[in-house]
Amino acid sequence: MGLGLASLVAAALLGTTPSAATGEACDERGTRQHVARFISAFNRGDLKTLDRLFARGTWWRWYSVGTAPGRRLQGWAYDRKTLVKYFRARHRKHERLELQSLRFNGVSAGYGHFEFWVSRRADDIAAPVPRTYHGKGAMSCWAGKLGVWAMGEES
Repeated sequence: MGLGLASLVAAALLGTTPSAATGEACDERGTRQHVARFISAFNRGDLKTLDRLFARGTWWRWYSVGTAPGRRLQGWAYDRKTLVKYFRARHRKHERLELQSLRFNGVSAGYGHFEFWVSRRADDIAAPVPRTYHGKGAMSCWAGKLGVWAMGEES
């Protein structure tokens, strides 16, 4: 039995919530902490930590960037196997993210949903100041990891 299915069965048998089954909070506080860990690992280029912060299997959905540079859309966005390679490529461009704000939008369908604004800077972003990106994300309550991250440049 896979780990994901085992967690579901254990939660059902014990009458626990998804977050209790994983030991990760699927609430505003837990989401903020997880996003902060993601941005910190992203900025350090810590590929092992980045890989661990994102869900796999059933709980993985996508990681997308809607505008160049570093555009990641369609099939690429949904392909979990290419995620670390993508992070490596962005780190080589010295990409950095800075969280400007995060709004927690509640839990539904086993995910803690949030909206965020980040400043983004990299060698291949030709701008004297960081660009602002707006996005959405979702924490998998079952996996206790990020299942969705999607951002695009604010117009």
